[in-house]
Amino acid sequence: MARLVKVGAGGGEIDWHDALKDLRADDVLLLEPGFYEMPPDTLLSDITIKGTGNLPEETTILGYLNLAADSQFVNLENLCINTNDDSNSLFVPAEANTYLTLRNCLVKGYGNDTAVLAANGKVTLELYSTVILNGSVSLFADSDFRLEMNDSSIENIAEDFSALALEGHGTAIISNSRIYGSIDTFTKSNVELDLNNSVVDTMLLQGQVWLNMLNSKILSHDDTSLYITDESWVNIIASNFEGGIYLDKKPSVIIQNSRISRLVAVNDTQITLINTIILNHADFQDNVKCNVRRSTFNGGNEYQYFLALSDRAQLEGHDLILNSNGADLAVKDWAKMHASVLATSDESILVECSHDAKVQILGMKWTTRKN
Repeated sequence: MARLVKVGAGGGEIDWHDALKDLRADDVLLLEPGFYEMPPDTLLSDITIKGTGNLPEETTILGYLNLAADSQFVNLENLCINTNDDSNSLFVPAEANTYLTLRNCLVKGYGNDTAVLAANGKVTLELYSTVILNGSVSLFADSDFRLEMNDSSIENIAEDFSALALEGHGTAIISNSRIYGSIDTFTKSNVELDLNNSVVDTMLLQGQVWLNMLNSKILSHDDTSLYITDESWVNIIASNFEGGIYLDKKPSVIIQNSRISRLVAVNDTQITLINTIILNHADFQDNVKCNVRRSTFNGGNEYQYFLALSDRAQLEGHDLILNSNGADLAVKDWAKMHASVLATSDESILVECSHDAKVQILGMKWTTRKN
């Protein structure tokens, strides 16, 4: 039977360490504001811990929290967890089959490459109105996970390491959240990633990934701010990319109603663009196939070509808007381009074209320069 256990130093409350020694399944520990040191050998199982202060920082647990292998759930609410050594602040073991829920919590890491929240095994991880600070959330290769993250943030200050690492098998649903750093998957990952109304610095997607991205933003200005490789399936709607999207190997990608600074696709990528704006440069190489509807290709001052096709790349476009801004269009090698233009800022554009390339552009004036 569930018990409400009031913990603190005032009258009518029991001592923190006494409460830990007498833990029972379904206990709800109500912690009054203060500092509580977690003994390093403690394993949490089937328990709820709530801070009763106005802010999470008023009720701080010093140390790290480990879930027991047989735990069915652990709920943490209105708490600050402050790890003061090189350990995971929260750890889910590989044998687990559990729920871990954080509501209105602040979890502080040690500030190095050690994950703040590390999960293995089978876990449903819920982060609501929670801040992960000074480290990453890592779902490792042995994990079978479902991550739900809403109105939360992750900030990893260690360079060259992910803020959110999805290495195992599962689903991650991220809504109304901010990732300071990178979301990464790996070559053995098998992940469905849903990103809704959220902001991320960069993303690197490898392995088998299903990405659904809605009304979100990637802030990095790098050419590979979103790098997608291997066999991925991508659906992007109403999103904004300050830098470049780079597509490699064999992804299938649909992008709708979005703004992209630069777009590069190589190998066997298949792309569909609908009502999307490329602000500076697009480059399709190898065996890329691109189907474009009601989209805009603009030229940037620092690029020779506003649109370039090479090798055996193919582009079929309908109702395009072409604004070269002084740049050229290139169709090289055995590439093919067949497009109809709805509007353009140019009286005529120059197409740098190989002898074996095939070009047909309807709706505007254009000239070729063979090379």
